[in-house]
Amino acid sequence: MDAQIILLRETASVAELADRAVSAVVNGEVDPITAHINMSRVEAAITQFKSNPQVRDITLRELSKYGKSHIFGDCRLEEAESGVKYDYSMCGDSKLAEMYKTLEAVKADIRERETMLKSLPKSGMADPETGEMVYPPARSSKTIIKTTFKKY
Repeated sequence: MDAQIILLRETASVAELADRAVSAVVNGEVDPITAHINMSRVEAAITQFKSNPQVRDITLRELSKYGKSHIFGDCRLEEAESGVKYDYSMCGDSKLAEMYKTLEAVKADIRERETMLKSLPKSGMADPETGEMVYPPARSSKTIIKTTFKKY
């Protein structure tokens, strides 16, 4: 329990916390696999903590004592709207409904064309409609470490 309290009371900067973790792995003080798993676990725990409605409400109430925005050390907290959404389905606008249908049809055409382009040989081929030479898209990726925790 003390480790949790210490973590919640830590006031080091983001850069300093990251530097400590990186240094521990690079200098061989901590096994990189164990560090990755534990950092991923902390990342998931932070996400759950910050999305908890009780914690959010308590924190918003506390922040309101300082106004809608306040600086605490090197951190600014401010109340803000997030994820604003509008539902246009009840507007009764036939023009917008038609535009959405057109958009979906164009998206389907684009997906079909992209699929065709991905299947082209590297040497390309002539487009039968335009005669222009078309080639497959350039593919790029980055190797990552995918981390998944069992759900209990």
